[in-house]
Amino acid sequence: MNNPFKRREQILQLLESSDEPISGKQLSQQFDVSRQIIVKDISILKSQNYNIDSTSRGYVVNNVQCGKRYKRVIVCQHDNDRMEEELKLILDNGAMIDDVAIDHPVYGSIKADLMIETYEDLSKFISEMEKFEGQMLAHLTDNLHLHTISAHTEKILDNAVRDLKEHHFIIE
Repeated sequence: MNNPFKRREQILQLLESSDEPISGKQLSQQFDVSRQIIVKDISILKSQNYNIDSTSRGYVVNNVQCGKRYKRVIVCQHDNDRMEEELKLILDNGAMIDDVAIDHPVYGSIKADLMIETYEDLSKFISEMEKFEGQMLAHLTDNLHLHTISAHTEKILDNAVRDLKEHHFIIE
């Protein structure tokens, strides 16, 4: 689509009507433009005060409920080599990883929505990290980071936290 104004309007309509995140790749294929054009379109829409979040699963309009009913913020510390192990422990207990955040000494709080709910989501996230030779956001803060995790019950969160402590991921 050559008209960027119409394309952005249609992107917004798609995001607002979707119950699931829509990846940049899906949008670029649908509109027959590069992924970079979609990134630019999303940035322009954000600058026009549309509440669009970028997650590891794609773009969502901010009014989509993030995560599950019960939430807990945990403080973790580990190196890049243990990232997948940490995230698997959370999923193994039936919880999901809503986000990751750091408190940077210069930039302040930096948060990234992850919305990792399934092993498939985790696999895609790990693949993207490897593909782009990504470092954890926590790389900026001596590997110290926070996760918001969520679940359908408090018991699920308790079990996830217990296992994370047993494997020395949680800082108290």
